Amino acid sequence: MWSLEISNIAGIRNGDIVLESGSNAVQASNWQGKTSLITAIKCVLGASVSSETLTSGANSGYIHLQTADAEYERRLERTGDSITVEGNAYLSEEDQQAAAELFAFLDETNAVRSAVREGNDLTPLLIDPLNRENIEGQINELKSKRESAETELERANEAAEQLPTKIDDINQLQTELSDLRAELDQIEGDSGDSSEQKQLRAELKQARQNREQASRRVNRLEGKIDSLESQIEKKEDELESLTVPSKSNLSEKLNNNRSKLHQVEQEIETLEALYNATNTVLDGDHFDLVTDIERQIDDDYLSCWVCGTETTRETVNAQMDKISDMIADRRDRRSELQATVSDLEKTQNDIDQKNRKKESLETSLKQLRTELSDSKDELAGANEELEDYTERVETLENQIEESNDRRKSIEKEIAQKEAEVESLKNEKESLEQRAEKREQLKKEVQESSEKIEELRSRRERVIQHARDAFDEALKDVVAKFNPSFEKARLRKHVDNSGRTTQLELVIARDGREISVDTLSEGEVELIGLIAALAGYEAFDLADQVPCILIDHLGSLASEHIHTLVDYLEERTQYLVTTAYPEAGEFEGNMISPDDWDVVSDDIKQEV
Repeated sequence: MWSLEISNIAGIRNGDIVLESGSNAVQASNWQGKTSLITAIKCVLGASVSSETLTSGANSGYIHLQTADAEYERRLERTGDSITVEGNAYLSEEDQQAAAELFAFLDETNAVRSAVREGNDLTPLLIDPLNRENIEGQINELKSKRESAETELERANEAAEQLPTKIDDINQLQTELSDLRAELDQIEGDSGDSSEQKQLRAELKQARQNREQASRRVNRLEGKIDSLESQIEKKEDELESLTVPSKSNLSEKLNNNRSKLHQVEQEIETLEALYNATNTVLDGDHFDLVTDIERQIDDDYLSCWVCGTETTRETVNAQMDKISDMIADRRDRRSELQATVSDLEKTQNDIDQKNRKKESLETSLKQLRTELSDSKDELAGANEELEDYTERVETLENQIEESNDRRKSIEKEIAQKEAEVESLKNEKESLEQRAEKREQLKKEVQESSEKIEELRSRRERVIQHARDAFDEALKDVVAKFNPSFEKARLRKHVDNSGRTTQLELVIARDGREISVDTLSEGEVELIGLIAALAGYEAFDLADQVPCILIDHLGSLASEHIHTLVDYLEERTQYLVTTAYPEAGEFEGNMISPDDWDVVSDDIKQEV
């Protein structure tokens, strides 16, 4: 169920309504709030508002919607000649709101129904939600994405082309390395060096490797320390700029105001119960049921049915006015207390959030400082280790007799070529990784192109969907309502590029085209509703707003109204219909305006 609370919307001053799944009908004579209920539901769902939306003479109003999953409320304030709106509507997106006003809110002011009555072009209305989707912007975004993917694909193809050359270069270097090592082995074998010298050379090689590893470790630790110091400085600045207000007496104030609010709500409930019960006796003229009454020319004299005191109807009415004033005063007090409680709760949440932020920063700083201290200790050890290895390399180099320049040259060349091989292998790996993305990038380019084409054709697909939905609905109308015409369709006019320029409403009777002017008012309204439902189907509105609103069907016979309700009930979760009493009884949820406080009640009291 949907529960609605309405205050000062159109002709309804106050009213509570429950909508049930399926058909909901509000049936009453004029000036009882039927159209005002439709206005209120449109407002909370997200329709645009005007100065007439807010009750004449009222400075503020609201409508509150409670669904099974969430709450929605729109509040209206009068500022001079304009109306400001705050709160959250059921439909949050502009294109959804526009589509709902065109195709789901089918009251007398519905633009589609009006266009059919006046014989205007339906095309601008049927594609209005499309114009709000910024299709060109989406296409440009997809084009940018596709261009990026194409650029990456080009680089991936280049990488694939470069791979064979890179592999040949690696193989060539490895062949040269093999020749150099063979030559070095030969030189070392012919030199007659002792096993001790070979051992020194092995130690030197290991020492150089160790020195290189130590150097990389020092560089890594220095970079890590710089990063930690930067993080600490940033968090210290953030902590210093964080101000946490005091929570002194905040909980006490919040509890006190909540208690006051609860008390005021109980008082309102008690006074309203007393007022409604007494008002039932007064409005229903049930004095004879609860007391003896003596009707005279000047007034009705009776005994109070509570205390037995002699009184008059005028005195009872005066007391009822006082109780009404007491209820109004307490409602104002309730609004003030609700605002105060809301402000205090927000303040409390802000303070708690800032405290959590402060604790998080302090914990993070503690961890970062500990990590920084550990890293500095580790760096000191790494520097000592680097110095040791450097000294060891120098010592071993001094111990080794540089007797063979060729050997040193070969060793240097081997080291260089090994570095070149390693670099080429890294480049080869990078090229392979880039080349492996070719299929994925091709897929991305293809998908972007398909989405672009889909967006470009979306307008025509939606228009065709609307035409198909119109044709399908018309078949049902002809079968169910038996109108004077046998066919109606939306004839498409296109330009040289095949783009639809107009959807012309064509109606046929006895095989000949006729104008809307030759139809009855009821038939015109039926066609207007069918056109709106075509848009409802084309934009899949049932998935966005599960509600269809129908108002001002006075031109339809009562049996046709019932047929229409049965037809529409199958297409939406909540169908809300207004009707006069003479339309007969409706199935489903009947909504009575008897308990609403409506503007016409004031007029009756003045009369």
